[in-house]
Amino acid sequence: MAAGIVLVLGITIVLVAGCGASTPQQAVNNFYKAIEAHNWNAYLDSVLPSNVRRMTESDVTSQKKKFKEVDYKYSGLQYKTVIDKKNPNTAEVELTSGTITGTNPSTGQKESTTIAEIKKSYGITPTVKVQKYKGSWYVNTPLASADVPAQQQQQTQ
Repeated sequence: MAAGIVLVLGITIVLVAGCGASTPQQAVNNFYKAIEAHNWNAYLDSVLPSNVRRMTESDVTSQKKKFKEVDYKYSGLQYKTVIDKKNPNTAEVELTSGTITGTNPSTGQKESTTIAEIKKSYGITPTVKVQKYKGSWYVNTPLASADVPAQQQQQTQ
């Protein structure tokens, strides 16, 4: 029975992953829309298919649980795409303005911040890595535990 569930889950992930976007900015926009709508399948569609395929059953369970718990709203996001000069199939999409509202997991309180506040407080420009695959753009974020850097794994546990 468990093998059947794993097989169905694996087939579902392969079929779901891989729609992609026509531009890097659209890929990032689709990614944030999926998070905001709590749409797991759209979220997987927005992520680089090879990252989705590398997830184990445990990874899927863990990632889906975290995904469903997230409560973020994005408004007025503006983007700037920086194409990699050495590899035009990779880019970073910088968030240049907008507002992010969500529940702080530490306090349980609703909080809101702007991209400008993030830049000022932390000295960073929020960016999202994207990659072109088979003619479409996807967010390149690790989903499989084997792909997540050890430091990031410790922070999310």
